[in-house]
Amino acid sequence: MAAAEAGGDDARCVGLSTERARALLADVDTLLFDHDSVLWCGKTAVPGAPEALSALRARGKRLGFITNNSSKTREAYAEKLRHLGFGGPTGPGARLEVFGTAYCTALYLRQRLAGARVPKAYVLGSEALASELGAVGVACVGVGPEPLQGDSPGAWLDAPLDPDVRAVVVGFDPHFSYMKLTKAVRYLQQPGCLLVGTNMDNRLPLENGRFIAGTGCLVQAVEMAAQRQAIIGKPSRFIFDCVSQEYGINLERTVMVGDRLDTDILLGVTCGLKTILTLTGVSTLGDVKSNQESDCMSKKKMVPDFCVDSIADLLPALQG
Repeated sequence: MAAAEAGGDDARCVGLSTERARALLADVDTLLFDHDSVLWCGKTAVPGAPEALSALRARGKRLGFITNNSSKTREAYAEKLRHLGFGGPTGPGARLEVFGTAYCTALYLRQRLAGARVPKAYVLGSEALASELGAVGVACVGVGPEPLQGDSPGAWLDAPLDPDVRAVVVGFDPHFSYMKLTKAVRYLQQPGCLLVGTNMDNRLPLENGRFIAGTGCLVQAVEMAAQRQAIIGKPSRFIFDCVSQEYGINLERTVMVGDRLDTDILLGVTCGLKTILTLTGVSTLGDVKSNQESDCMSKKKMVPDFCVDSIADLLPALQG
């Protein structure tokens, strides 16, 4: 496989041959998967990915799914996994395998806003993100279109703010606008108002190699205007802590599988997990080599233990 070329003289990022995969899986109980470009691209499953996950389940491996995409609820992602043939539990228990930044952001705000009279957030994001926040008792305002009010900066700054808002949350928001940006900055000028970004992904991959601007572009706009730095999302350790607390994970027997060096792989390395880069998405072997050869220690951390062309490459090690 092409991924085998990644090894070179470096002990990390070796191609995951059938023999290596069998040895690795013998020492692993739990595999954590990113979603987009690892399991599917848009509405289409990565070829062979459903079969690989079914084989892992049949071998008694526990699977978890970690996504930076905040546009769907845990229930919606669990349904997509079933619809595309990835199996898993059904009913209320299905969502327990899924850990998204929307859910983890909700847990974070529940903790941080526990003392507020009315825990409330201004949300630049989807109805799904608001739903996850609402499920833990954090009220939301701001979801949906918000056109400019008035025809001058003075009018924009006179638009009323909700006095109970204690946090600004930035997720994937197709209705992102200058009015929303202005309101977000005004809220963030208030003492104690938190800024939370669900992720810093700069692109959201779609089918046929296409992509759209990712949430990170919106987060950076708010950060720059407010002169604040957002928190949360992969590769922040908080999202892994959410998984670990609810899932009970043995770090030494867990693998993180993803397509991005700066989120999935960095999260795994930071948390002491084994890591597998799949080449069906954003990062390439060229990116890996660049990080290996870099003098920057932060880039050297973003090197996986193993590389595969696709998670379907695990199938031979699971057969027979």
